[in-house]
Amino acid sequence: MHLEPRRAPLRGGRHCIIRQTSREDAAAQLDLERAIVRARHGIVKHEDELPADAAAYAEQRDRAGLTATDGSAICLAAELEGGGLVGEATLLRLKLRMVRHVGILGLGVHPMAQGLGVGRALLSRLLEWARAHRDADGGRVLRVELCVRADNARAIALYRSVGFAHEGTRRGFVRGDDGAFVDDLVMGLSLAPADEGPSLRR
Repeated sequence: MHLEPRRAPLRGGRHCIIRQTSREDAAAQLDLERAIVRARHGIVKHEDELPADAAAYAEQRDRAGLTATDGSAICLAAELEGGGLVGEATLLRLKLRMVRHVGILGLGVHPMAQGLGVGRALLSRLLEWARAHRDADGGRVLRVELCVRADNARAIALYRSVGFAHEGTRRGFVRGDDGAFVDDLVMGLSLAPADEGPSLRR
């Protein structure tokens, strides 16, 4: 499984390169996640809950299955031209055969690069892969789902714009830094043709 790097236009005349990640990206990926966590918006982690260094971060991703090369996962990075890694999108498929057609989406953009269209470029390329990929036995991704904090309006708008539907709410699932509870939204997108399964659109 290999995706060729692709140049994607951003707002303001800038561009980024969307490419698959490798184990050598671990340090940059950890720096990206630290920056997102430090911004304290739209996340559910604290900085002391992240791995201590790049080696531990890479091992954590290995254990989670994010570095698999058999089509069970895909991880894409966005690099600004002339800059560093500013975003990442992941799709991790469920392991059990009855739900292997389901992929869990993760998306993160560096706070300093938000609003440029990095997230949309990553999401577009990821969903393109999900629609096109076929396993050796013909299996494929038919459903993509995600969870997003109810107070993350920018992310929710992005997901809705590409067809994700709000399917459920986990009330008070997240406890914010101020102690207030925040709902978590479950959103889903069907990639199945109409004759292969129910549409998730409403």
